[in-house]
Amino acid sequence: MDREYNTRVIALSDLWNTFVWHIIPIVLAAVLSVSLVFAYAKLFIAPKYQSTATLYILRQEHESDYAYTSSDFSLALNVVSDCDYMLKSHAVLDDVIDELNLDVSYKSLARMISTGNPEGSRILEVTVETESPELAKKIVDAVCRIGAEKISNAMGMDQVNVYDYGTITDKPSNTIGIRRYLLIALAAAVLVYMVYLTALILDDKIKTEEDVHKYLNLSVLGDIPNASKQSRGRRYGRYGRYGRYGKYSRYYAYSSYGNSTGAGTRSGGKNGE
Repeated sequence: MDREYNTRVIALSDLWNTFVWHIIPIVLAAVLSVSLVFAYAKLFIAPKYQSTATLYILRQEHESDYAYTSSDFSLALNVVSDCDYMLKSHAVLDDVIDELNLDVSYKSLARMISTGNPEGSRILEVTVETESPELAKKIVDAVCRIGAEKISNAMGMDQVNVYDYGTITDKPSNTIGIRRYLLIALAAAVLVYMVYLTALILDDKIKTEEDVHKYLNLSVLGDIPNASKQSRGRRYGRYGRYGRYGKYSRYYAYSSYGNSTGAGTRSGGKNGE
């Protein structure tokens, strides 16, 4: 005869009860993770500041009545990537280091510079990030000015123009915003919840009458009152190892029998002899 195996089914109520029963450690994990990240950011991450300048890439003729053609716009779109590469070349950054008398290497300065090109436009945004807002503006202005001159000389035309110079801001660019803190707290809470949920799924202990009927296909006829509760300072629950009368259950039964038959009890044996 085939034996029927019952599998554990996790209901929505189990998911909710797991969350409610462990709400305190879940909230504590979220608060603790946010606190640790905040403390780490304050103690070990130095604030940095950004300054952004804008280059406008388009053929520019000296004649005032010159009309731009579609070929001029197409050429400008094609050279955006070339300008991006030239801005971070040795020819530009070495001159920036010499002009500003910077105590940094070429690779370090290149890592400070990032560029962006809005899709379908002839605009190249150049951003410099340093630990000083004033220095960030000086570097981005020098990179755009020297880069526009170098690129124009290399292409043989006045193709790159500085549209907007950098600005000075007092707001750090590498701070962790409220949204990121909320995501960190949520991730920590979900991680702790998943630990408890995994423990629930892997728990194969039989705890209730429903579990006995479901997994063993047996019916529960009765149970010992308070048998699962641990009393203060005792090992086997409220009534001890032998149920209601503890380890003296046999003595109690004997003395009760003696009293009912007129015989003496063990506690009063001399009087009953």
